[in-house]
Amino acid sequence: MKPPVLLCYRLQGEQAAQIKLLAMQLGVRVRPVAQEEFAEPLISLCGWEPLTGAKPTQEAFPDPMLVLANFPQTTLDKFLSAFRERRIPSVSLKAILTETNAHWDSFALHRELSEEHRAMNAARLKAQQPDATV
Repeated sequence: MKPPVLLCYRLQGEQAAQIKLLAMQLGVRVRPVAQEEFAEPLISLCGWEPLTGAKPTQEAFPDPMLVLANFPQTTLDKFLSAFRERRIPSVSLKAILTETNAHWDSFALHRELSEEHRAMNAARLKAQQPDATV
C-alpha cells in the first residue's frame, strides 16, 4: 500500500512549519515541490513512479497549493479539522490526488484549481448580492 504524501507548493514561514508538523504528527510524508519540478507528473512527485526529467516550459505560479495523496479517510478528516482547530492560515488551492489528476503536472492542477476557486468565489458573491429584479 502506498503511504500518504502531502505535496507542498510555495508554503513559507510559520504556515509551512505548522502544516509540516501537523502532517508529521499524522504519519504523512511531506514533500516540498520546487518550481523546477512543476512539469513532473504528480504521481512521480509522490514517489510512486520515476521522475521523468520534464522541465518547466511555462512561468511558475506564485500561489501556495497542497496535494493530499493517498490519505485514508480518518487521516484526511483529522488533517482538515486540525487545520481549523490550530488556526493554520488557509491554503485556497487544495486537491486530493485521484486517478484523473495523478498524471497531470503541477501547472495543469494549478489551472484547474484556480478556475474552480474563481467560479466558487463568483457564485458566492452572486448569492450575497440582493436581487435587483424586485
